[in-house]
Amino acid sequence: MKAKIGPSFLLIFFIVSGVSASMLFPTDVKERTWDLFQADGFSKPVCGVVNRLRDSVSNGLPLGGVDTGCIDLETTGLLGYCTIFNTHVPRRGPINLPVLGLSVGGKTWVLCTKEPKDSVGMWQNGPAGKPVLPGIKELRLDGVQTAKEIYYWGHYPVADIEFETDAPVSVGLRAWSPFLPGDVRASMIPGAVLEVRLRNTTDAPQKGAVAFSFPGPDPKEAGCDRFDRSVVKGGFTGVEVKGKLASYVMGVIGRENARFGGELGADGAAWAGIASVLPVARPDQPGASAALDFDLAPGKEKIVRFLLTWHAPTWKGGGYNWSDKGNTFTHMYARYYSSAVATARLLARDHKSLLRRILAWQQVIYTDEKLPVWLRETLVNILYLITEDGLWAQAAEPLPGWVRPEDGLYGLIESPRECPQIECIPCSFYGNIPLVYFFPELALSTLRGYKGYQDRGGSPPWIFGGCTSGTPPVEFARPTRGYQVTLNGPCYVDMLDRYLMCYGDKKLLHEFYPSMKKTTIFMANLNRGPDGIISMPDRKVSISPMDWETEWFEWLRWYGMVSHVGGIHLAQLRMAERMAEQTGDRDFAEQCRQWAESGQNSMESKMWNGSYYLNFWDQDTGKKSDHVFGYQLDGEWMARFHGLPGVFRNDRVKTTLETIKQINVAATKYGAINLANSDGTVLKPGDFPMSGDYEPYHFFSAELLMLAMTYMYEGQRDFGLELARRSMSNIICEQGMAWDMAIIIAGDTGKRYQGNDYYQNMILWSLPAVIEGSDLASPLKPGGLVHRMLEAAKAK
Repeated sequence: MKAKIGPSFLLIFFIVSGVSASMLFPTDVKERTWDLFQADGFSKPVCGVVNRLRDSVSNGLPLGGVDTGCIDLETTGLLGYCTIFNTHVPRRGPINLPVLGLSVGGKTWVLCTKEPKDSVGMWQNGPAGKPVLPGIKELRLDGVQTAKEIYYWGHYPVADIEFETDAPVSVGLRAWSPFLPGDVRASMIPGAVLEVRLRNTTDAPQKGAVAFSFPGPDPKEAGCDRFDRSVVKGGFTGVEVKGKLASYVMGVIGRENARFGGELGADGAAWAGIASVLPVARPDQPGASAALDFDLAPGKEKIVRFLLTWHAPTWKGGGYNWSDKGNTFTHMYARYYSSAVATARLLARDHKSLLRRILAWQQVIYTDEKLPVWLRETLVNILYLITEDGLWAQAAEPLPGWVRPEDGLYGLIESPRECPQIECIPCSFYGNIPLVYFFPELALSTLRGYKGYQDRGGSPPWIFGGCTSGTPPVEFARPTRGYQVTLNGPCYVDMLDRYLMCYGDKKLLHEFYPSMKKTTIFMANLNRGPDGIISMPDRKVSISPMDWETEWFEWLRWYGMVSHVGGIHLAQLRMAERMAEQTGDRDFAEQCRQWAESGQNSMESKMWNGSYYLNFWDQDTGKKSDHVFGYQLDGEWMARFHGLPGVFRNDRVKTTLETIKQINVAATKYGAINLANSDGTVLKPGDFPMSGDYEPYHFFSAELLMLAMTYMYEGQRDFGLELARRSMSNIICEQGMAWDMAIIIAGDTGKRYQGNDYYQNMILWSLPAVIEGSDLASPLKPGGLVHRMLEAAKAK
């Protein structure tokens, strides 16, 4: 009998294998730091941080790929936040329910702890919002035992876990989703594989059962309060649970003795009975469970592979399916994966090759001895932000007609639980480099979005839609120029130049050139005074919550000539001049040179303060900040990263970096504080020019990495790497935020001040090029790190 297949659903399968299994990784590695060790599936040592239950880890690794949504697998063995059914803002969860259970000899172990996590984030559980689908707050699990210890090594998209219990059968779990640099279609497979390793550690036969439980979509996510269930066969046997907007199928491949039932959830009694009976599935309950019996001879092992695939093709700009705000968009993944059954068959067929390809590209990084150990692991895991934050809309209304079917419109959420908006342009300036390297289709889609949404005046959009413009949080069709207008253009031109350096041809350059030229002219005319190129706008140009024009450091006050803004403008002009030369527009190239010369003259003659550049100076009003701004040289890094001459005097760059080292870096062991007094003392709360959210010891993690790379380009390679390492060590090893990246760090304590899942931190992928002393395109050249990864990830 073959059951009818619905238009959208989720599928969970088993694949059972008799292949011999061993420990996924050693459990005696160093604590709270990066270590080298052997791991299953790798021919050479890997590196990583192995977390234990006593370690505070804010979020677990997300299972998901490009545009698929994700579900976090916590270091506690529980499910965390979940977006696979399109509850994006506020996110569903943390769900706080167990996933796996083991029954042997009349005893049951649920492979988790009993400590649920709280919802965290201003838009998740704070003044800007509250959970729309919160998880459970208390987990009792009476009548069963839980894990004594859980060892957790995450290397996105893979979570390896070893559970410690007193059961005679030991259990390991390798959970992963397809994510393959260079293969965007395979990376869009909406699914995950959970490989359960069962090992009889005794000298006697052991019979038992392993069970998997999944809560399914909430009725609000599914758009219905009753679910149809039917038997499904065809290469597998299982049960289909269908909802209106989101459904799933649970089944087993190659075996006939699996048992199916309702969700086990937080019911200890239900888990206790998995060896013999599962809960009765009811029409009003979307969850389901499956149990598989096993019989292990002494010393024998077995791998059981669960598959989870989903199909929930649309989301609302309002953040969740039942929102009354925002437009409806269709996921790009649904263009290629039209049903969870078809996806499951694909994943069941190709799971071995997909996993082999994942481990192959990771091994390229792990074995690159040019990279320090801490950076190898961090480069792997930082890519989690692509699944946590990314959405890819198909070309259809309400998107404009210029959106191409092959492009769709790709965007990243700035911070889903802290500042939900799509494609905040400075965030992508910081964070899009791995998209350029690994998924150029996504980077090009977004660039065409910036071009298409460019306003009549010439400003690229600040966002495609979201919270700071008062529009729905995951909206793709309501752009605005925002309130950092003076730096919108540099962000756009920089990202365009990145793409052209890596993949550009004349056709692509000519497509974007008019837009690039328009935004450069717009920037150059924001201030019409003699020092205008390095100055803030001389009139109101932004949609701003402040009474002054602002820039990336939005809660500092900025007036007149600004070294930070000026250097960034000069870097934009360098890139624009090169593009003008490449197109044969010699007049505009000369105009860019003249603007740059004027700006550099103003910078060097008026802003140099002897050992650093003034923060700002408004000659008309007399407002001046001689504070030492730790990130005043951002424009220098931009130019050098693009293979262009620096924009500040080289001797003064060296002097400025030494001043920053002695003052801003010396003030904290975690990075470099934003501002300090020229005598090296730290400002007091509320001191001018601070306002709003910033405190004296604050710094931005992405900016810290840019500063570190500036030191490296200026010959201080070891110091720059150490500066980057100490920041990442604090964030990952001390604060436990490897899969919950903050953006503002309190330099006095090292703790998160603001931000969750901030994709700005993917600027980390700029480091390999800088370590080589090269420009951004060098890792793509034959023999380069990115080139070798792309080759390793190819299907073979």
